[in-house]
Amino acid sequence: MAERIEAAARVYAQALYEAASEAGRLAEVDRDMQAFTAHMAGDRTVLRALLNPQLPAEAKHRIANHALSSVDPLVKNAINVLIDNGRVALLHDIQFALADMAAVAGGVLDMEITSAVPLAPEQVKELEQRISGATGLQAQLSASVDPSIIGGLVLRARDVLLDASVRRELEDIRRALITTPLPVGSEA
Repeated sequence: MAERIEAAARVYAQALYEAASEAGRLAEVDRDMQAFTAHMAGDRTVLRALLNPQLPAEAKHRIANHALSSVDPLVKNAINVLIDNGRVALLHDIQFALADMAAVAGGVLDMEITSAVPLAPEQVKELEQRISGATGLQAQLSASVDPSIIGGLVLRARDVLLDASVRRELEDIRRALITTPLPVGSEA
């Protein structure tokens, strides 16, 4: 089911991406979608109303259009299409997919980096430079700290996870110890 929802969100995001690209307003549409999604996340009353299957579509359009008064017309149209098709629940996934497409189009690679201890700003900058050099894209790192990884780094970019943490290494060793058969004739 999650794959079907993700695929549906990608279809809507792709359509919005193409319309915004053709209109030459991709950055504005991306920015307005992010702002509207953040607004919906912060206004639970409006979000509940838009997700309420018993509320008529006309009422949802009035509510959404009030919140959409200062956004790009393509975003307004996209939200109205989501309301008409009963797909408002996909809003966050659509916004995420659109942001990813816009980043790719702009040559930007957004990455999350997790370390066991806080990284110094110069370390983050050095990692950005190394990743940019290796990928040919402008890397933008978002650093976070998770002491449970013990050491090393965990990098996440788009749909790729690179786990070079000590926690993962220890888990691999533990799994190998459990699953490796003992030689015949050995005593346990």
